[in-house]
Amino acid sequence: MALLIKKFGGTSVEDITKIKAIAQSIIQSKEAGNDIVVVVSAMGHSTDHLNKLAESISKNPNSRELDMLLSTGEQVTMALLSMSLNEYGIPAISLTGSQVGIVTESIHGKARILDIKTERIQNYINQGYVVVVAGFQGSTLSHTGSMEITTLGRGGSDTSAVALSTALGAETCEIYTDVPGVLTTDPRIVPNAKLLDIISCEEMLELASVGASVLHPRAVEIARNYGIKLYVKSSQALSNGTLLHSKIKPLALKRGGLELTKTVNSLEVLEKQTVFSISKLPDRPGIAAQIFETLSKANINVDLIIQATHDGKSNDIAFTVNDFELTKTIDQCKLITKQLGGEYDFKKNMTKLSIQGAGIMGRPSVSADLFDTLFQANINVRLIATSEIKVSCVIDIENISKAIRFVSEKFKLSDKQIFINPVIESEDQPEVRGIALDKNQVQVSIRNLPDKPGVAASICLALAENNLIFDTIVQSERLTSLKTKDISFTMSKQDRERANTIFHSLTKKLAGSFIEDGPAIAKVSTVGAGMAFKVGTAGKIFRALANKNINIEMIATSEIRTSCIVLEQDCDQAVNAIHSYFQLDK
Repeated sequence: MALLIKKFGGTSVEDITKIKAIAQSIIQSKEAGNDIVVVVSAMGHSTDHLNKLAESISKNPNSRELDMLLSTGEQVTMALLSMSLNEYGIPAISLTGSQVGIVTESIHGKARILDIKTERIQNYINQGYVVVVAGFQGSTLSHTGSMEITTLGRGGSDTSAVALSTALGAETCEIYTDVPGVLTTDPRIVPNAKLLDIISCEEMLELASVGASVLHPRAVEIARNYGIKLYVKSSQALSNGTLLHSKIKPLALKRGGLELTKTVNSLEVLEKQTVFSISKLPDRPGIAAQIFETLSKANINVDLIIQATHDGKSNDIAFTVNDFELTKTIDQCKLITKQLGGEYDFKKNMTKLSIQGAGIMGRPSVSADLFDTLFQANINVRLIATSEIKVSCVIDIENISKAIRFVSEKFKLSDKQIFINPVIESEDQPEVRGIALDKNQVQVSIRNLPDKPGVAASICLALAENNLIFDTIVQSERLTSLKTKDISFTMSKQDRERANTIFHSLTKKLAGSFIEDGPAIAKVSTVGAGMAFKVGTAGKIFRALANKNINIEMIATSEIRTSCIVLEQDCDQAVNAIHSYFQLDK
């Protein structure tokens, strides 16, 4: 007999007919001898409706009262589904998040789960009940000691389901939605998007965090940390769906920290790196493609790629290679600048330092802490690249011992969690698994920043202290005659207006700097576990865009993700172009 955790999203329970159909499918699983726990979302667009009701009363409703209101949506669904099961002769009981024992942080609107007290739910399971749980919610103790209802934020029902799987010791969790599983991209943009049979949690974290809305990143994070087999299936049709699997050794579940695992779990150092910068390039489609096609033809394996925002009618691109490819790369840069114009420069004896951990996701304070720690050590940062589970920066090799000491102390890392020049075995994985699109982004640049330690730290700290999440951080390599640099990043549209006060304060402190907003943009992110091992993937991505005359505003990469910022008007065409180029429909 297996314990099955099944979660049904809002579109799967949007009306009574669908709720009755789900009840029938649950009965089949129950009659097959399984124990069943069901997690449900609010019906259809109920949460949106409740939010609009709140906004009709107040533009800034009290967070406690808003949680009280929003939590009712899931309670309606759980009661109706439980009634339906009982009507069919299957004993079922519905429980709210607080009744089921989900204990969260004392934060309204986006609380993280600390613990799940499973005694009550386990007792009902042992008695043969199907337990129907309201997702998206839990409870906490206020400063007065009284119990308060909290909600988990967007995608909270996914998080509830995977957390319950972890706490109850279930091996698998099934997420039912209105799509057949995880697709290569959004089928609304690419009608022939293909269903993926399997995907790693690492790849899914990158996709989910940059616009692939089939799963919430926090749910994937829990599954990854605790080794839960997570299936995404259709509630409308029979299919095997998509299996998410974790590549890391599962963590031991500790009381009081289910979703609050250690933020950073490793430090990685890659020595003997050379930073190449090609500046004053013409700003037109195809430039990035030509550069990286030229490098890949010479079999040069490029690691980080950074393209800053435009400076007038020219652009800069920086990238890193291993020192042993220095001579070969110089020859290719001479060829590139002869063909395209611009000028190149390089600095060898550099080191890439990266912190890694699923806890980095959605926590802007982590990047801020890293840059501030390097500032305290008086270490200047040359390049910055971020992803959902990794923050990397390039520093002078002479500072690496000091950097390791300061960073490991800051994040409380042991010697076993520090990896110097790790050898990663090549895996036979696709270089591109899927493509995600995020249209909810704006592009911001802070120009004329002094080139000295602590600048990136001061910006990131100011944003993090105000809970403003920034993404795709890019620091340019070009120095102006005044020895200044630019830092660009993207952030959500909702956060941009709220950030004005912080930006004003920053530019006052950093004399001569100013804020510049970019045009309407979208972020197109291409993800694949094999990307790290195959030369030339980035060049192919850029070529796919160039073939459609799509210009790239910014580039930021990690080992398994290449993100291109393009004009919003070009974003759907960009996704189609990359999907077709890599033949993901095959």
